[in-house]
Amino acid sequence: MTVPAYVPLSQWVADRASFVSDSIRDGGDGVVLARCAHGIVLVARQSGAHLPKAMRSISEIHDRLAFAAVGLFHEVEDLRVAGIRFADLRAFAYDRLDVTGSSLASMYSRTIGKVFALPEVKPYQVQVAVAELGLVPSEDRFYTIDYDGSVRVSTDPVVMGVASECCVDLSDDATITEVIRIAGSILDTEPVNLEVGLLDRHASTRRHFRRLDAVTVLEADSDES
Repeated sequence: MTVPAYVPLSQWVADRASFVSDSIRDGGDGVVLARCAHGIVLVARQSGAHLPKAMRSISEIHDRLAFAAVGLFHEVEDLRVAGIRFADLRAFAYDRLDVTGSSLASMYSRTIGKVFALPEVKPYQVQVAVAELGLVPSEDRFYTIDYDGSVRVSTDPVVMGVASECCVDLSDDATITEVIRIAGSILDTEPVNLEVGLLDRHASTRRHFRRLDAVTVLEADSDES
């Protein structure tokens, strides 16, 4: 099926992009990813304080890879599961170190981009980020995959799902507490409504991802002070 001749291609693409970006921006969720002294912190705003624990915006994908997304939950979950399967199959067929952020981002780009280009199919209403903890800090990477399949690679903090552009003022040696506090301010919510994950650079096992409780982390820091 082709794009109808009476719809300019540029307008068709712009309409689909506007449809997805508006739904993501108004969906009530948001995510901040940033490097810190301990590794990489991922912070998400949940749309409801009583959201079931199974409905996560942040997840482990593989040893040094984590996933974060904003958008429709069932589409986010489909992509999360697809990423885990991709990583497991690649690790089994080759080597665990062959499961990289770039290979995972490439898979997501193809999946999301193909759907966006199909006139008869609704595009994914999602924005995805892959965080990769490098073997050394200089190899840390963030891969952001937009609703049209385009990929952006950076080491700077990533913000998704927030209506206005945000400047995240964080150094690479910031503490976990500093990242959570700034992320909470950007996402405009209380710590109790934050979901936090850490790719821990100092983990003693090959799995570096662990979940943190934002309230507990902030209280512990306050007690130490």
